[in-house]
Amino acid sequence: MNHDAVTVDCSWKIENVDAVRTKILWKEQLSELSEETSIENCFSMSQSNPDSGPCTLKIVLKNNRKFAALQILSEVPMIEVHGQYEEYLMTVRGELLEEVEGTSLYECRIDLKKMQSEIILKFCKLKEATTVWVYGISTVTKTVEATPSMRSLSGQSAGANHLLSSLMQGFNQDGKNVDSIEMIIDKKIKEMEERMMARIEERLGRLEKRMEEGNAKMISMLLDLKTSNK
Repeated sequence: MNHDAVTVDCSWKIENVDAVRTKILWKEQLSELSEETSIENCFSMSQSNPDSGPCTLKIVLKNNRKFAALQILSEVPMIEVHGQYEEYLMTVRGELLEEVEGTSLYECRIDLKKMQSEIILKFCKLKEATTVWVYGISTVTKTVEATPSMRSLSGQSAGANHLLSSLMQGFNQDGKNVDSIEMIIDKKIKEMEERMMARIEERLGRLEKRMEEGNAKMISMLLDLKTSNK
């Protein structure tokens, strides 16, 4: 993975946030991260002020690549995952691998149902911690097509040719002039645009509903966290 194709941002302070890009392990599939990580892959996130909110780590991919899965080793027992539109995706409970002198090591595996070009990791149940250590991150990414495939273009072309052939056959039979042809084609195009806009509005409606449900769950999680810290 080209490091220039990745951006990292954190709501808490990282001494060199750009260096986090070089600490991520890019994998074909998730494996035993605890056996692959090293001191070079570790980094800490420190709360800059009490009002900075929960610790979140945002990783964005470019160049037509998307996340399929992630694996995190850290002190955090639970990670809330959000996608490229900041919508809530899931909450993952980590598996406790080791606990030594009050320091715990948890492994969180995140298998995404839908690939995302942007992932936000929200570290939960930190109690009174003002510094969080991440001991390793590995990710599985896939390349996605930026343009329609040749098969798709070929199918669209064939459909368009069929439509025009049918129209022209009807025009020849009825003896209609060029003006009538243009009017009918304009009407067909308008109908196609209206159907497309209706589909887009329907998808936006579903996305808005998912975001509202995710926000409600996030607020509930924060309230629970606040209550448990009292």
